[in-house]
Amino acid sequence: MKQITIATYNICHGHYAGYDWDKIASLIREAGADLVGFQEIDMFTNRTGGLDTVTELTRATGMPHALFIPAMDYDGGQYGTAILSRYPIVASGVLPLSSAQYEPRAFGWITAELGDGNALALLNTHLSVESRDQQDIQFRILADWMKAHIPDGVPAVLTGDFNTEDFDAFTPVTSRGYALVNHTSHEYKTFRGNPVAIDNIVYREGCMIPASSGMIEGDASDHNLLWCRFTLL
Repeated sequence: MKQITIATYNICHGHYAGYDWDKIASLIREAGADLVGFQEIDMFTNRTGGLDTVTELTRATGMPHALFIPAMDYDGGQYGTAILSRYPIVASGVLPLSSAQYEPRAFGWITAELGDGNALALLNTHLSVESRDQQDIQFRILADWMKAHIPDGVPAVLTGDFNTEDFDAFTPVTSRGYALVNHTSHEYKTFRGNPVAIDNIVYREGCMIPASSGMIEGDASDHNLLWCRFTLL
């Protein structure tokens, strides 16, 4: 059975790493990740010197396939999240999330071709921090999209900084056959400042099972990297 490692990492636009993309990539290699959901990605902004962050990350990690997920225009460029993959991306898309008067949010999705007839659906997002009510709406949007667009039997994963360690907030998704890598009985305090478990990897039960998981601490961000190695069923 095929195994695949997926990671999620909020890199705070590279600030803590001093915009040293190789420093960030070293953590991706340490995790052995095949696909990564990144949060807080700048593209062509003034604060990153106009850099194409996604291209820098693909170079540094050796992951040639990528999707940038813009959430808003910012500082002369765009700001959002991204997905990087060692495997070819055969389909992808970006959709806005309801954000009301708060900071705009979005999610992106890919289908990765893993070889040997295996495919994986991966979504990545960064949810609102300002309002639990708005988070609830965003979780329902994600759950409804996943139910409508990911066929039964296809392995599927949702990565992100969800800005909550109330694991019950994931109920719209978990009630539809998904489970959490970061949860009450196996908690990873991924945010470094005031340690809280706000980053997560959500996977489709019955299609894949966690073989191992972990958190990599480091000073390349104000978050720690969370990873999980899955066995596809």
